[in-house]
Amino acid sequence: MSKILVFLSDNQEYSVDISYVKEIRNWTKSTIVPNSPDFLEGIINIRGLVIPLINFSKKNNPTSNNNQKKAIVVFEVDNKTISFSVDDVLEILPYHKEDLRSINFNESNIFLEGIISLEERNIFKIKEKSFVVGCINEQ
Repeated sequence: MSKILVFLSDNQEYSVDISYVKEIRNWTKSTIVPNSPDFLEGIINIRGLVIPLINFSKKNNPTSNNNQKKAIVVFEVDNKTISFSVDDVLEILPYHKEDLRSINFNESNIFLEGIISLEERNIFKIKEKSFVVGCINEQ
């Protein structure tokens, strides 16, 4: 059994494997980076480490005008640390790998691993490595 961190973005629930999460912080304003992509809110300094802050809504949906950010999730994959702003962090849930269903209708989204159906909820599961590499390569 694994655990996921469930967060909200554009009224939809998403999740990442909790093992990649370094910390969860209240949203704070970032330092804007000139000539950066729209999804890059800026950079933040956490205990001397300068980390890119990705607007999850804009990365996932470039036309999003969502400004309801309440939290920052900092996570690390393969010694690469990034953070992303989300509407809210909801909870940590256990799940079985068998609960993860593929989503064959959206092959163009390389960041989604599948969907986890728990009771009446459908929670998108993010491919953590693809998401981090994609964000870093597009900066």
